[in-house]
Amino acid sequence: MGIFDTVTCDYPLPDPQHQDLEFQTKDLEKVMGQYTITRDGRLIRHARPSLFVPSPVSDVEWPIHGDIRIYERDPAADQGLIEYAVRFSYGRVDWIRRVRLEQRAPREPAPPVLAEGRPTPAPDVMGRPLTVEEFAAYAPQKLELAAGRIPGGEKLVMLLLTSLGLRRVAALVGRDVWLRAVEDQ
Repeated sequence: MGIFDTVTCDYPLPDPQHQDLEFQTKDLEKVMGQYTITRDGRLIRHARPSLFVPSPVSDVEWPIHGDIRIYERDPAADQGLIEYAVRFSYGRVDWIRRVRLEQRAPREPAPPVLAEGRPTPAPDVMGRPLTVEEFAAYAPQKLELAAGRIPGGEKLVMLLLTSLGLRRVAALVGRDVWLRAVEDQ
């Protein structure tokens, strides 16, 4: 399971039945911290009592600009997860979207193979675990930036899309942006 932080959400969620759940995230500090997304969209890091800090420490508004994922086990579904992507812009919630994860079939078909015998990533809606061979074939040895671009970035994008799945990526960038990108082709 690993170390995570806990998030409660007073900000209205798309599915009101999840409003009272306590979520976990690995996108913040990963120190078993307690956070709240307030009704007005601020992220508050709650103070923790400490033996090392003599004066009382108060809650702090956590300045965040970017996305986090929050998740919790679905009490209505055996082994299911409830997951949301939360986008913060300059310290305030921009949007919260439900990420819908589907159960995978117990046996999946083998990944497609290139003519050279190397496996090729094949992104699908929900993503799938990568094989060691896929990772070795498509991940860069070293991540570099050349003239503002990542050399071999197309392979890296395909690798990430295969692992995360198209639905999770679309939820992170937003449906409208995703549709515009597809329609512009």
